[in-house]
Amino acid sequence: MNNLQFLVVTFFFILKLSPTSASPDESRIIKSILSPSYDKLTRPVATHATPLHVEIGLALLQILEVDEKQQILTTNVWFRTFWTDSGLVWNVSEYGNITGIRIPLTKIWSPDIFLYNTADEEIFQSIHRRKQLNALVSHDGRVIFVPPMIIKSTCKMDVTWFPFDSQSCNIQFGSWSYSGQEIDFNLVNVTGLAFDLSEYVTNGEWKLVEFTGRRMEKFYGCCEEAYITIVFTIKIKRQVLYHCFNLVVPAALIGFLAILGFTLPPDSGEKLSLGVTVLFSLIVFINVIAGTMPANSDGVPLLGTYFNCVMFAIASSVVSTIVVNLKLKCHPGLVKRMGKRGRKVLLKWLPFLLGMEQPGLNMKEEIKRTIEEEKQLEITNGIEECVNCRHFKREFKGCEITRSEKEWMFAAVVVEKVCLTGSICFAIISTVVLLVSAIYE
Repeated sequence: MNNLQFLVVTFFFILKLSPTSASPDESRIIKSILSPSYDKLTRPVATHATPLHVEIGLALLQILEVDEKQQILTTNVWFRTFWTDSGLVWNVSEYGNITGIRIPLTKIWSPDIFLYNTADEEIFQSIHRRKQLNALVSHDGRVIFVPPMIIKSTCKMDVTWFPFDSQSCNIQFGSWSYSGQEIDFNLVNVTGLAFDLSEYVTNGEWKLVEFTGRRMEKFYGCCEEAYITIVFTIKIKRQVLYHCFNLVVPAALIGFLAILGFTLPPDSGEKLSLGVTVLFSLIVFINVIAGTMPANSDGVPLLGTYFNCVMFAIASSVVSTIVVNLKLKCHPGLVKRMGKRGRKVLLKWLPFLLGMEQPGLNMKEEIKRTIEEEKQLEITNGIEECVNCRHFKREFKGCEITRSEKEWMFAAVVVEKVCLTGSICFAIISTVVLLVSAIYE
């Protein structure tokens, strides 16, 4: 019973407590400015033709994510808005020299500022939660509202110079329903408030190059009035060291192995196994790069083009190696001569352009000359003469087989040198272009 009486007495004591923590002057200010005559649905201007001036600033805190696959930039910011409400004015001397109070944004009029290039499906829920925060109202009607926001905005990505690429992303704010004649947006004219980087936290993958903003007017086809927006531009550049060990170094190693494979002879079994291994490694790297690139990108990464070129060269080398091995090992003694067009291209034109010397392929003339010399010898026995003729024929046939084998071997070397020359030239050009773009961008 004693515990029950104690609880009842405590309950009534709490009900009779006066709200000593509340400021009576602030309470009178709120009752005065938020009187029934105040309408939060109308713009706080003298006449309908008078535009309300709203100033916007942005404090960039952190770049959270750059999703190149979905082309979305995620940032953590403080969104600063300033405007003057003529209905929220009071005399400081009459209210205990209080110059400012905090009022929930839902209690006063506020501009319907919207992120035009939003990529967040929960944008309306976030706007509703943001309006639950307090706004700072000064005695002269100046309203300051600084909500923290995590923004997901669309950004067109250019991955041509990946992994040395730079991106420029815009964050565009403006009124969704008011035109420029009703709300006039401008950047905050106070130094350090329009583009604030004082609390910026660096990103490990992306380096912030520039953070600017501008005022933009745009006419839409449905309306004759101009709509004013504030566009903040964030320019970022990918950190080179971030992808140095997971992309650049493996790419250089694969290129070295590819060049090493070209030095092996065409009939070598190790050449075929090395070429196939490097070919599969390139396919894996191309899939890794393709997984991070946006599906609708207008530019093709130069690194992916380099991998494709090297892969084509290695595949050509592997095919030529297989052809030579099939010709020489699968059908020994039955090697057919190369066609007329193939001989002209692979044994004349390409060696001339590459500065290659053809091996001694004129054994037929030498054998004929040897046969004629032997025929001039004094042969007394007709049987011996017939045996010698058969011997020369067998020798001539063996020389024809050796000549065809050398032609195919030489053709394989020519194809490999063409692939090697093309790979080296493209690698040098790609490296120079990437380095120049990394230095000057």
